[in-house]
Amino acid sequence: MLFNPFDHVNKEDVKKRVARLKKKNPQLGREEICLLILRSKCRWCAAAGAVTALPGVVPVLGTLVAAVGGTALDMVAVGFFLSEMILEMAAVYNRNLDIPGTSREAVWVLASSVGAGIAGRGLTRAAVSQLSGHAFMRLCQQVLLSLGIRAAQRTILRIIPVLGTFIAAAVNYYTCKKVGEFVKNYYARNAYDDLWDGKTIDASAEVMEDE
Repeated sequence: MLFNPFDHVNKEDVKKRVARLKKKNPQLGREEICLLILRSKCRWCAAAGAVTALPGVVPVLGTLVAAVGGTALDMVAVGFFLSEMILEMAAVYNRNLDIPGTSREAVWVLASSVGAGIAGRGLTRAAVSQLSGHAFMRLCQQVLLSLGIRAAQRTILRIIPVLGTFIAAAVNYYTCKKVGEFVKNYYARNAYDDLWDGKTIDASAEVMEDE
């Protein structure tokens, strides 16, 4: 099944949260607001990792649940929180969340940050904005698959009783922080003083590889 994870984020809620952050912290600049968003999402991702690994403390059956169901739920939760984070940072930098171009740019940013391979194929922001509906959804699928592969690679760590819970939380925190730093820097380098209209410019992606 093909779907765009950003379609499942409530954009009105995103705009309200960003507006509240700006109102509550009028002394902070856009990069500092993005840091607040990043810290919050890191905590949510860490919590998701810990909760979905909890069944691992139960011998046999709990281990199976943590390894299979927990990994799947963790991937969905992290994907959702990362999507929210990217749109929130986009809103901080005055992107118009109500137009398709913003979501397409967000997918491009997420794909670049998780190393989904789009740079190797020469896909730029402008190219992504021109992809057909099916091709764009395939790109979304590849991004989610890239996140899923990373989650699967660490499945064995999740099933370690008790310790697996802390490991899962730490891994998710690190993943979110790494993606968030890339996203924050991207929007800071591509800021718009006025409300962005969804048009893109040609630029190559910088793929972040796992260390």
